[in-house]
Amino acid sequence: MIRVIRDDKQYFAADFVFADRRFHPATGVLVENGRVAAITSDAPADAERIDLAGHALVPGCVNSHTHTFQVLLRGNGDNAANFRDWVDGHLYPLVERLDERALVAAATLAYAEMALSGTTSVGEFFYVHNGPEGKGGVRHSAATVEAARRVGLRVALLRTMYDLGTKPGQARFRETVDEAVANTRELAARFAADPHVAVRPAPHSLHGASEAMIRAAAALASEFDCPFHIHLAEQHGDLAYSVERYGASPLHALDRMGALSERTVLVHGIWLDESERDLLATRGGALAYNPLTNMALGDGVAKIPDLVARGVAVALGTDANNRLNLYDEMRAAEYLQRVSHLEMGIIPGASADSRGSALPLFEMGTANGGRALGLAVGRIEPGAWADLVAIDLADVSLLPGSLAGGDDLLNAMVYSMVAQTAVRHSWVAGRPLVVDGRLANLSLDDVRRAVREVAGL
Repeated sequence: MIRVIRDDKQYFAADFVFADRRFHPATGVLVENGRVAAITSDAPADAERIDLAGHALVPGCVNSHTHTFQVLLRGNGDNAANFRDWVDGHLYPLVERLDERALVAAATLAYAEMALSGTTSVGEFFYVHNGPEGKGGVRHSAATVEAARRVGLRVALLRTMYDLGTKPGQARFRETVDEAVANTRELAARFAADPHVAVRPAPHSLHGASEAMIRAAAALASEFDCPFHIHLAEQHGDLAYSVERYGASPLHALDRMGALSERTVLVHGIWLDESERDLLATRGGALAYNPLTNMALGDGVAKIPDLVARGVAVALGTDANNRLNLYDEMRAAEYLQRVSHLEMGIIPGASADSRGSALPLFEMGTANGGRALGLAVGRIEPGAWADLVAIDLADVSLLPGSLAGGDDLLNAMVYSMVAQTAVRHSWVAGRPLVVDGRLANLSLDDVRRAVREVAGL
């Protein structure tokens, strides 16, 4: 049993520590006041020692894009005829029935699953702002943030700004530009004192947010000095829509609005053409990629190797949440490319400094996620938050790669590890999130009970 007696100064000692983009044997991490102070083999006498013999210590995964309420569609929406049927026949009918209790139950379920598979930070792209009775302001967003904090996760609320659409379900999302700006500011002020919560503006998409809304979101991102996220080029039909509405392909349309910069994080980006991929790299933007959801919805396969070769930071997310495991997303990102190219090692081969290892894939689920959310997470380095995960080196899904350490261990983690059994402990800012494979802050029975109460939706 791992216990934390004090959390102002801790020393985590492990067989391997992943720092400076590689595994270091027989060393440890000194943590002071929730942040990494040093990677060192010298344990200070005044620090609480947390002995992780038989474990590797790695940065927690960063889920850069999720809509937690969509976890309630598991089993119901998995065999829709196509994307449009999934949206109109499953997603919107669910949305029309959601209340705050259901939103919190779904979020708690999703966040609990994420934590148990090694995620410590999440980007919640949240847009069910209004209740059945009408305008909801910030209530639902705040309740979803509180669900993440009860589980113990760090959360970046990607507060969606949405003003288009006439379908009944979309009434739950819509606000005016002024309302969206005011509500996003209110949430940022509400959570300003919590170091484990961040609020980011997120115009939904070209079809969900007007140009005025997108420009307002970009202005807020500049004001807050933070990234902003937007769905872009997910479906092939998004191209024709953009040309018809804006006279340009999706990313060029965004650029003409003055909304493409190093703050911009595109979500999906599957149908970006070569000129758009070059433009994204030139502007310094990033991508939040969701391979398993893109597979499930028949969206297509993004040209990730080209983006990686151009130096675009690609992060990973679980989006519709059929699975809630970033290690699954890492391997899916690579395997989609392998079946498309009929070759192996595609994304590692596209990276200039991968050393022939799974490093680029691992960083998509860790360091690049931190960059996409604008958080000091996803790396074990001085100044970063001590969001740490202890991997059991004896877990059968890691053998024999875990015996050697180095690239063999990293490759085994990315390509074969069953995270739900190999993740034994985790911490957010040095405070327990998972202990001995169980949630530290709530019971799974409580999670099950909450979901059963809303399952009729």
